[in-house]
Amino acid sequence: MFKEYAQVREYLRGIGAVAGDPLSMPLAQAREQQENYFRLSGGQAPAVPRSDRLSMDGPHGPIGLDIVYPRVTKAPLPMVLFVRGAGWWAGSLDSHAATVRRIAMQTDCAVCAVDFRRTPEHRYPVQVDEVLATINWLREQAKNRTRGLLGDKLVLFGESAGATLCLSAAQFMRDRGYPPAAGLVLFYSNAGGPQPTAREYSRWVWQQYLGDLGPEQARSAIPFRGDLSGLPPAWLGVGEDDPLKSDNERLAAQLAAAGNTASLTAYPKLPHGFVMLSGWLEPAASALRDACVAIGEFAGWKPPIR
Repeated sequence: MFKEYAQVREYLRGIGAVAGDPLSMPLAQAREQQENYFRLSGGQAPAVPRSDRLSMDGPHGPIGLDIVYPRVTKAPLPMVLFVRGAGWWAGSLDSHAATVRRIAMQTDCAVCAVDFRRTPEHRYPVQVDEVLATINWLREQAKNRTRGLLGDKLVLFGESAGATLCLSAAQFMRDRGYPPAAGLVLFYSNAGGPQPTAREYSRWVWQQYLGDLGPEQARSAIPFRGDLSGLPPAWLGVGEDDPLKSDNERLAAQLAAAGNTASLTAYPKLPHGFVMLSGWLEPAASALRDACVAIGEFAGWKPPIR
């Protein structure tokens, strides 16, 4: 386990872990390279007692799911819905499998990863629709107990673009009268939307997500532009070296100002996307453990000592 980000960055470069760049290469090539980058960055996936790859019917076609169980039990487990980052354009169920399994083993919760459709082939609101559909499906399974031992407590866990989807989903759940999630765990969200001064990549990511939406439709797609009141308690994590740090500070402050419970932890010397490095980098592993403690608090659940 490395102690410094610079150490793990050099090691990963040495084994060929280089991020894909959709601005300088064909999209298919960038996705393939990004998938390899995620796989190598995630490190060795922990062994788990049970992992089910499933498909559910969604509003835009079948949705792939992975549900990971931390132990064999006859008692229902709280649920975590994991929504990956990767700017909406990349990633898969396989790309973040190591992170999903770590969350399951550290929280003693069943963790479901959702393979939402990617941009630019599919734009907003497709991704939010699919997250909401997955939430409804999980709750139905918890009610029927037909797919696994799922309890009725659900925490939403997202990183980067996935954190933005979780926040958008929480807003839609409130507005549509759905039962709220028990809590939100949001790593380095990009919920502020496109910024004129942002990096070219960040502006591109938002353009692929929003497409040609008008101002009012775009408002519903960007959590910062919507109503932040009446949301579940939120735990936010961000790296001190993340260009989105100030956005996350503003998000935590505005969530609190809107009457929600919200806390933010900023981690020294960590960049954007550091959760993927929790198998290699001790500060990233420590941050993930902090998030898992928050999940337990939201779910009212104390994992057994392993």
